[in-house]
Amino acid sequence: MNAPTSPQPQPMRRRRWHWLAALAVVVLLGPAQAAATIRTPRRGAVAQELPVASPSPPPPASVRERLRRLAATITAVPADSATGDAYHHQRRWILDTTGTPAPSRPNTPAVVAVDIRRWEAGDGSGLGIEIEVGPDFTLAGASPGHRSTDAEFANGRTTRHTYPPGHRRSPITGPLASDPAELARQLATFGPRPDSPPSTLRGVDELYTSHYVPLPVRRAVLELLADIGGLSYRDGAIDRLGRTGVAVSLTNHGIDYTLILDPTTGHLLVSEQRSTGAHEYLDVPHGLVRYYTLFVEQGRRPRPS
Repeated sequence: MNAPTSPQPQPMRRRRWHWLAALAVVVLLGPAQAAATIRTPRRGAVAQELPVASPSPPPPASVRERLRRLAATITAVPADSATGDAYHHQRRWILDTTGTPAPSRPNTPAVVAVDIRRWEAGDGSGLGIEIEVGPDFTLAGASPGHRSTDAEFANGRTTRHTYPPGHRRSPITGPLASDPAELARQLATFGPRPDSPPSTLRGVDELYTSHYVPLPVRRAVLELLADIGGLSYRDGAIDRLGRTGVAVSLTNHGIDYTLILDPTTGHLLVSEQRSTGAHEYLDVPHGLVRYYTLFVEQGRRPRPS
């Protein structure tokens, strides 16, 4: 006798119970939780989670955008609304030759440094006190990593100058324009090649060297720099006093022209010219700083007697 045959499963009945069970889960848990609980992959399929593409980062802002943003956000300082003599405290290092004649070592590369304090009234009268150090044949002041302290000028040669009313120390004369196009015309009066690529950077150097620059003009300077092609922009630049600012640079004929500006006030902190390679006429190591002006303080102070 043949063994009794087991009843075969009924696929339709199993499928019906499966969907009834799923419906119960939806009722009990709600649609959102049920979707995470019920999984009905195809026969033989393996459940996989597809990677979610992260959004692409926005492109970095251009130099023009960053300078215009800076122009819109810099703030006033007390000196902007003060009266009295403009006060300038600057330090300057120049790499050059001693020339001929010279007290010692003629035609020898050297660095001369000078600490400048100047008080100037609106009529041009004023007082200047300068402390000069050098020539330094070690070229320490031409090193890109040089740091400045008061001790550097403690034993220098001091000279004192008194200026009468009507004295004019710069071809850039006031009143200073707050319109970028008009300010550009004023800066073009400085320098032998006003149409050369770095002329605007040199003009900004002269502007801050000779004048107290109020907030509207500082904004115009930044707008003017924003329209110069070929500029690079760098955050976190550190000057010889350890102050941090934003640097804009332009390379032309083997020289890097750099301005470092205070990101809060827009004041100029540094103007630098540095060789990118060999100096064109001095036998010195490559990459030295040939000119560096440190704008230590700009404001208004009473003139000492």
